[in-house]
Amino acid sequence: MIPLPNEIILQIITYLEPEEVVNLQHVSRRLLELSRDDNIWKQLCFEHSIGERRRRRRLQSPPDTDPHLAELIRAANNVSGSFPTQAFALNALDPDASTHRSASKRRAALLANWDPTYVGEKVNFYEEFIQRHAPHSMRWLQEAKYGHEDDGLRREATGAGVLYGEDGVADKLIAPLEDGSISIYDVPGNTEREGKMIARTEIGLLADRGSDLDQDTRLNQSQTIMTETGAVECVSVDSGQKKAFFAVQNVLNEVDLNTLQVISRTTYPFAITALSESRHPTPMTVGTNWTLHLHDTRKPAVAQAEVKCELIGGPTTDSFSRLYRDEFGGHVSLTQPGPLSILHLPTTRESDGNGDIWVGGRFTSFLNFDRRFFPRIHGTVHSGARLSCLTALPHPFIPHELRQQRPSTSTASLLHEAKAAPGYTLIAAGEYKGKGSLELYGLSSEPTRTCYQNRQTASSSKLLSVAAHGTRLVFSDGDGNLKWVERDASTPVRHFNINDPVPNDPPPPPPSSIASSTPTSPPGIQLLNPAASSSAVFDTPLSSGDIVQKIIPTLSPSLHHYNTQRSRDASALGQDNLLIWTGDGRLGVVGFGRGDDVFQDAVEHLEDVAEEAMRDGEGSGSRGRERERESLRERERAFEAQMRWALEGQAREARWLRGYGL
Repeated sequence: MIPLPNEIILQIITYLEPEEVVNLQHVSRRLLELSRDDNIWKQLCFEHSIGERRRRRRLQSPPDTDPHLAELIRAANNVSGSFPTQAFALNALDPDASTHRSASKRRAALLANWDPTYVGEKVNFYEEFIQRHAPHSMRWLQEAKYGHEDDGLRREATGAGVLYGEDGVADKLIAPLEDGSISIYDVPGNTEREGKMIARTEIGLLADRGSDLDQDTRLNQSQTIMTETGAVECVSVDSGQKKAFFAVQNVLNEVDLNTLQVISRTTYPFAITALSESRHPTPMTVGTNWTLHLHDTRKPAVAQAEVKCELIGGPTTDSFSRLYRDEFGGHVSLTQPGPLSILHLPTTRESDGNGDIWVGGRFTSFLNFDRRFFPRIHGTVHSGARLSCLTALPHPFIPHELRQQRPSTSTASLLHEAKAAPGYTLIAAGEYKGKGSLELYGLSSEPTRTCYQNRQTASSSKLLSVAAHGTRLVFSDGDGNLKWVERDASTPVRHFNINDPVPNDPPPPPPSSIASSTPTSPPGIQLLNPAASSSAVFDTPLSSGDIVQKIIPTLSPSLHHYNTQRSRDASALGQDNLLIWTGDGRLGVVGFGRGDDVFQDAVEHLEDVAEEAMRDGEGSGSRGRERERESLRERERAFEAQMRWALEGQAREARWLRGYGL
């Protein structure tokens, strides 16, 4: 088989199942390279997609269908388009060849209809198949502990941001803690410190509570200040300048990540609710409950006494064209609170007349600003939903109707033309009448290509965050679900709930057994049902009812905006994962497959094992105290679960009443 040309080997590989293709990679380097061919895995992604499986099920006629009608349906399905009369006459003598060619053309048209890529976009379909069908894994970062080490108390993260390396892969995760400190985590997956906290500042740094206060006072005041506003988009990291911006109440803290010292503090008239991305030298957009500001890091911070802002009574009508007022010179004053997400479209794009800044939040419209004419508004778009998160794709939006047309040569040409056109897709996640709403807006300089799609039934609860992940979209909802859909925002790909236990799998071993256990699964990936999962919790187990507040890709979105080829080179197998920040203040990584484990060594557990062994040597008294503390923790967890269940029931009743207009 080895002397065979590559073309013949590739043709043979197309007849193998995905598991067999994966095993074939271990034979030789040549077969490894051939088994990773993008065309093979693109075809496998298409064949195993939910849309294609649904189409094949529809082709299977019901048992009570008339045999002649079923034969007619099968014949019609084999027709891929209108053929010239001459070609049909030539193929009349060889019906098998004609049927084969018709089936091939129809299959090619169906593949083109499904193809999620755009012109010039480079995609690793081997990794796409892993992320679509391989089992997922949950890895939780080391938690910040406080108090006595035996108490097991932890500090919750109040936000999250990512510092990307020069290759565009997440290098460090930056998180403010509820005690006012900043923690730095190592998350690239290629060092022995994976998932560990590698640096942490003193408490009270972000809350501006120094050593002039005693420990307890500084801790209590810092915790009150850090948890008062509760903004989700409260951290923005400038990877180029190695700086991070943290919003705490109405103060914007600029921190040098090299020294972990506060460079400046800028005070705003109201509590900060959203921060845009930070990329030097573009000014960052800061949203407060009632205002919008441009923050230029090249300017010195404005003293608190110089910040003056006065709100005048808002309009009596609900016209969204009056949602803003720019009468304060350089600031935009809002008549409705408050912005929750601010999106900067790439500035290197061709001018499309849509401006650079998009703002969404509790008000039911988008605000669009052109940074060159700020604070004058560029336009508004009515949505009707209360939005939680905004993101964008550097590609035009393909209408659902165009993809659903009958596959043919003309449809394929129309799809190619639509994908090649310049434009962007604005993606918004939020809530509409108590249901999760996922909205897509096509932004283009050509009015005929401007379109809109709203999926008001994306989830039974509010959507909290959305991000682009490969050729898919991923979003989280208020029930703890993570859901992946195609770029049409309607075709499901996979989903799981972060609170669900691993199906048909024993619970994770206690820390004492981790040191003696050895993994038995072979390297590489194991292709299983999308519903299957694997989970490893390196600290205390998750409490029931946790939710994902923020999703951050481990590959920088700017790579997809500016350099698709570099994005493909940087996204080595297992690096295109998702960082999450949950409602319980936890930080974790969602990976896929058995070969992309982000954490290989549970260092913190080995330390716990050693400490437990030392405590065991102290006698039975220490073991009794340990059992008593464990019993207390169990009661605390049970009480938290009961309170969460009661609050969830109250929230469900409130959503049900809102459905009746109450």
